[in-house]
Amino acid sequence: MELLLLSIPLLLIISTVLIGLSSNALNKFYSGVISTSLVFFALILSLVVLFSIYTSENELYYDNFYDWISISGLNIGIGYLIDKFSAIMLVVVLFISFVVHVYSIGYMKDEEDFKRFFSYIALFTFSMILLVMSNNLIQLFIGWEGVGLVSYLLIGFFYKKNSAIKANLKAFLINRIGDMFFILGIVMLYALFDSFDYKTIFLNIDSINFSNLETYLGLSYIDFACLFLFIGAMAKSAQIPLHVWLPDSMEGPTPISALIHAATMVTAGIFMVGRLSPLYDLTEFTTDFILIIGASTALFMGLIAIFENDIKKVIAYSTISQLGYMVSALGINAYTVSFFHLFTHAFFKALLFLCAGSVIMSLHHNQDIRKMGGLKSRLPITYACFLIGTLCIIGFPLTSGFFSKDLILEVMLYEGNTISFVAYIMLLIAALVTTIYSLRLLFIVFYGKYRDGDIEKITEQSNLILIPLVLLAILSLTSGYVIKVFIDLPIFMNGIKDIHYGGMVTYIEHGILSPATLTLVLGFFIAKKIYKDNVKFSFLENSFLDKTKYYISTKYKFDEFFIYCSYIMKKTSEILTKKFDIGVIDTLIVNGFPKKINSFSKILKVTSSGYLYHYAFTIVFSLVVIFGIILTRVL
Repeated sequence: MELLLLSIPLLLIISTVLIGLSSNALNKFYSGVISTSLVFFALILSLVVLFSIYTSENELYYDNFYDWISISGLNIGIGYLIDKFSAIMLVVVLFISFVVHVYSIGYMKDEEDFKRFFSYIALFTFSMILLVMSNNLIQLFIGWEGVGLVSYLLIGFFYKKNSAIKANLKAFLINRIGDMFFILGIVMLYALFDSFDYKTIFLNIDSINFSNLETYLGLSYIDFACLFLFIGAMAKSAQIPLHVWLPDSMEGPTPISALIHAATMVTAGIFMVGRLSPLYDLTEFTTDFILIIGASTALFMGLIAIFENDIKKVIAYSTISQLGYMVSALGINAYTVSFFHLFTHAFFKALLFLCAGSVIMSLHHNQDIRKMGGLKSRLPITYACFLIGTLCIIGFPLTSGFFSKDLILEVMLYEGNTISFVAYIMLLIAALVTTIYSLRLLFIVFYGKYRDGDIEKITEQSNLILIPLVLLAILSLTSGYVIKVFIDLPIFMNGIKDIHYGGMVTYIEHGILSPATLTLVLGFFIAKKIYKDNVKFSFLENSFLDKTKYYISTKYKFDEFFIYCSYIMKKTSEILTKKFDIGVIDTLIVNGFPKKINSFSKILKVTSSGYLYHYAFTIVFSLVVIFGIILTRVL
């Protein structure tokens, strides 16, 4: 089993090196096929691992196959921890990566840097696999930084575009903020458990009396450590206010948008909290904080999507909103429920992004939905797949989103405390918002009249583009039916959250009669009237709503907030430079002391005349003074 597990990341790193360093003798198509084949073999191996986990008596595989650092008690190894949780994640990541590889052969065929792109996405997948397989916090952090680094390279893939360079730098800097806190959290856990190893940490939880540990600002030690780790996850998983990098990451090629936002980088934070769930179970403030952040992100980021006109950015804000649902579930310790939505979301969000890519290619890279319309007849397969993705994300009955998103809402409602009920109301409103912006996108792009020239010139793309869409559409429809697997899913040594599940039929009946279905019907009515029938509601036209719309359309001015913060920091540093660095250190210390010494030396210089009788007089005078002091003390 160890050889099989090690082969998975090895195949990906081989793909990265082989394609990245290949000569011109290997053309674009064959380099794409080789890279895709290696990812496919890794996917097959991950399926073998998943099957083995579920059919054998071993519920997890754990080992260190290499001792990396061993210094006076500090032991850091490179190893793996594979349980049902990480085995499912392996399959999801590799499947989405495989589909994106196939899609990219067609999408990137005209790009000059075709091989560089495939080398990057293989390295991106490798970094995520390293993160998922890790059995200690340092290996987790290496994978964590790896996906951050390669996302920087991929977002700025079109490096000759100024906007792409600004976008990848923005993503890199925002994630550095999160990583600073993430490192602090790791250090605090090491100081507490004297180990980075998951197994050692989890086994020693019961032996530590957390009530005797120091508190900071009224928070327990473990609360602070987990809070710092979550702030790192906020940046990686694009939660308010560290979400601002993700919409701008649309500057990268569309296939990488699907890979980043469906199953890899943005889900790393969700996976990390789930993996460390035994620690988060011990917190109080941190889980409430996570719940508030998640619910706020789900609602307020969804509202932005209603007023966005870039097809990829609409789906990007949708991603942030759906991540808010996952984070909210983490806030009530429903880790497997959150993971279930991550699982289904990976398929339908990848489907939506790749459908958007198909539309963009057919329209010669136009992304403005205001110039689209009526594409249903010209792009029937893309339309059908996009419709399925839309039905899934709005939670239409019997689709995957119906099972996973409704489960979050139900668990939230029955949590039974004030903060979870408030979060439930926010998520319910977010479900209404999701229906409106998703159907708005569908109606504007595929219905009505085409608004930018001759629609007869628009045709479907090649099978390399369409086959991945059909495959994802099938999984988007069916992936929710494995709900029982996730309800019964343990996470390493952590128990299963008590969730009442009365069977598939009962769940479907209850879900259809739930308040979420009401938001679905209401959202459909609103979206159809406004965006398909073009009905103007007079009560929507007033100064208050106009100001609200303006504020939302400016993305709540988060970008301006960060720019203002950087301006304040810049001015503060300038003042400190002038007043402290130049005024104190340079003037008083670096230059001031030498000047004083020089002035004193000038005084001493006067006494050094060079005449012998002057020195003799000084000696005699000094002796008289000394004897005078002695006589004064004696008498």
